[in-house]
Amino acid sequence: MDQKRFVVSSGIKRIPVFTDSGVDTGRAVEFNPADQGFAEELYGLVSKLSRIHEDKAKAHEAAADAAERFDLSREEDAQMRAVVDSLFGEGFCKDVFKTRLFAMAGGLTVVESFLFELLDEMDASVTENLAKRDERIRKYTEKYSKYTRKYHN
Repeated sequence: MDQKRFVVSSGIKRIPVFTDSGVDTGRAVEFNPADQGFAEELYGLVSKLSRIHEDKAKAHEAAADAAERFDLSREEDAQMRAVVDSLFGEGFCKDVFKTRLFAMAGGLTVVESFLFELLDEMDASVTENLAKRDERIRKYTEKYSKYTRKYHN
């Protein structure tokens, strides 16, 4: 006898990460873009990156010379990479970002560009899921409303 089973959709997407020149980094981000838990983790990541940047900016202003500023920049990048890797997996930054995370490209830092890609995917997914949800609820409400009329009058 076949056993009945339920399949629960997790919404997990696996999105490969490519460079802007089309090179496959060999990495992918796996997440449910409509998951508030992932959004919380992502905003936590942004907060940590901001704190690191603010702390290093103060030290950068107080630095005596260019060599000290470059040392601070290298330290900042290493700290930021550790934070990003803690969310996306060890070695993620090494494989994906071939520059420092605060290098500018296309009007944003490379890490901002990556984060905005994620946020755009999350926004699109939430919008799509809400539309699907509304349609499914309408369908089931219509389907089972006959029981409401029959048993609740």
